[in-house]
Amino acid sequence: MPQSSPVRVRLALTGTLVGAALVALGLITPAVGAAPPSAYPVDGVDTSHHNHEWKGRGGPTEIDWRRVAAVNDFAFLKATQGVSGKDSWFARDYASVSGTSLFRAPYHFFHPRSTADGAAQARHFVATVRAAGYRGDRAGELPPVLDVEKLPAGGGREVCPQHLRTQQVRIFLQEVRKAFGVTPIVYTRASFVKECMGDNGEVFAGHPLWLARYGSGSGEPRQVPGAGRSWSFWQHTRTGTVPGIEGPVDRDVFRGGRSELTALAKGGAPRPEGR
Repeated sequence: MPQSSPVRVRLALTGTLVGAALVALGLITPAVGAAPPSAYPVDGVDTSHHNHEWKGRGGPTEIDWRRVAAVNDFAFLKATQGVSGKDSWFARDYASVSGTSLFRAPYHFFHPRSTADGAAQARHFVATVRAAGYRGDRAGELPPVLDVEKLPAGGGREVCPQHLRTQQVRIFLQEVRKAFGVTPIVYTRASFVKECMGDNGEVFAGHPLWLARYGSGSGEPRQVPGAGRSWSFWQHTRTGTVPGIEGPVDRDVFRGGRSELTALAKGGAPRPEGR
């Protein structure tokens, strides 16, 4: 093979570094299938009351958040759903997580009961997480999360929310941003946007994306049409195992290092009790 000239080598290296920087900033999209979850060193979990009610045990079980923190960097905790639903374990879990080295954020499951309840869902979420101590700018607090996905319909089926309206999603995001002064993270997937939002995710433009894609090996989440950026967090399995949590758990990775995660948390890195 002919040897490359020093100039061509320098240009190739420069192009590679510039490309990597643009990917990290979300300005360009890498090829799907670029890397498996194991290639990303910053790991996390997301939990709800379901992780306390695992059918393998006779009754509710606590999560040992200190053990979770020993092998993870962040946690997303379900706080609310719709205009009135509250996760029964959120307040206790959030207090426990706040005493560890885990970055953390609450999430709201968007469940419209009418075509005009985006603001009501936002008010419910904001009031609930504030009562638990979340402020959006404290050490270790990641931006709040909106979870927009299909609804269970029985028999293992999932359906698009009947009353879902893009404008109400926009109102929710605006109200939450106004309340906490930070841009919310959005959890969704490209297939949901295609099937339930007319293949147009423009309402999510400018928001860090937490995308789901399972069992895909090195197939990373597909870009959301209209959102204008690639994923920041990847939920890659629903059946992971984590010391400190009984039964299967959702596992996630962050697209970046711990310094980038710290930058996303406007209050900086966590300051656990005793440090």
